[in-house]
Amino acid sequence: MSRCRNEKIDSPWRNTSVEENLALFDKMRKGYFAEGECSLRAKMDMKHENPTMRDLVCYRIRYVPHPHSGDKWCIYPTYDFTHGLCDSIENITHSLCTLEFEIRREPYYWFLKVLDMYKPFVWEYSRLNISNTVLSKRKIEKLIADKHVIGWNDPRLHTVQGLRRRGYTPSMINAFCEAIGVSRKGNENVTSYKKLEFYARKELDASAPRTFGVTEPVLLEITNFDKITQTQIVAPLFPADPSKGTQTYTLTKNVYIEAEDFSEKVQDGFFGLMPGQIVCLRYGPFVKMVEIVKGQDGRIQKVLVESVQPEQKVKGVIHWVSKEHSLHC
Repeated sequence: MSRCRNEKIDSPWRNTSVEENLALFDKMRKGYFAEGECSLRAKMDMKHENPTMRDLVCYRIRYVPHPHSGDKWCIYPTYDFTHGLCDSIENITHSLCTLEFEIRREPYYWFLKVLDMYKPFVWEYSRLNISNTVLSKRKIEKLIADKHVIGWNDPRLHTVQGLRRRGYTPSMINAFCEAIGVSRKGNENVTSYKKLEFYARKELDASAPRTFGVTEPVLLEITNFDKITQTQIVAPLFPADPSKGTQTYTLTKNVYIEAEDFSEKVQDGFFGLMPGQIVCLRYGPFVKMVEIVKGQDGRIQKVLVESVQPEQKVKGVIHWVSKEHSLHC
C-alpha cells in the first residue's frame, strides 16, 4: 500500500467488484482476517498531488476492545473517513484543526461531496505549544502508560482535567487563550508556561485571601525579642485592596522562614537573610543575622537574629510563620 501510494500507482485490488468488496468487508467485520491483512479504502485519485487523496483507508482491523462496545467490533473507522461525516451529522458550523491537518481538508470535503452532505467550514491554525510540558495526546498517553504520571487528570499535566486539579479556573484558561490569540504562523511557536501562570496569579490576586506559609522551614530565634513592642502583626487579606479586610499574626521569639530566603554565605543580588544584610519580616520588624547554630551532624538547627532599626531602605522582605502559632499542612 505504501509503495503504491508513493509511486502513484493503483492497488492490484482497486477494481474489485462491489459484491466481492461487500463480502470481504463482512468477513473483516466477523474476524476472518488478522490485523493489517486487509482494509477498506475509498476509491479516490491515486495520481493526486495530495497524498491523503490517494485512496485513503476508511476501515482497518484492530482486535482491541472499545471503551463502550467492548469486543463487539474488530473493525474501526479512521479519523480521515469519520471526521467530516461526524461534523456534518452533528451540524458543526466550524471545524477547527491545527496546521498539520491542512492537507486533510481535501478528503474531508471529498466524502461530503460524493455523499451530498452538509459541509461545515474548515479552518486550520497554529497549534498551542506551552514550554516545559507536552500537550500531544500521544505523548501524554505514553507518560501514563509508562507510569510517569497517574492519569489524564494528573495536576502536572496541562490537560483540562489536570489544570482543574491544579486549581486553574475556566476564566484563567480563557483569559490566557484570549491573550495569546490564534495565528497561522506555524506549529513550532512556543508560549511560556509563565504566561499561563500570570493569568492565574492575576485572578488569584483579586479573589484569593493571603496567608503566610513556608514549605522548607528554617528556624529563626530573635535574641532581643523582649525589645519588640509590636507583636500583633496586622496584614491585609488582599494586598492590592486593603479595604477587603485584614488578619492578625502573633509574632513570637521563634519563627520559621523559607529556606530559599536564607543563605549562609554572602551572595551578590540576594535579598534574603544572609551575613551582614538586614531584612524585614513581612509587616513586622527588621532583623539581622547574629549566628548560625549547627548540630553535630553539621545541619543548621537554628539561626540567631536580632531586631534592628535600619538606617536606609531595606530591599529584602521575607514571609514567616510563628513556631508556636503555625499549623502543619
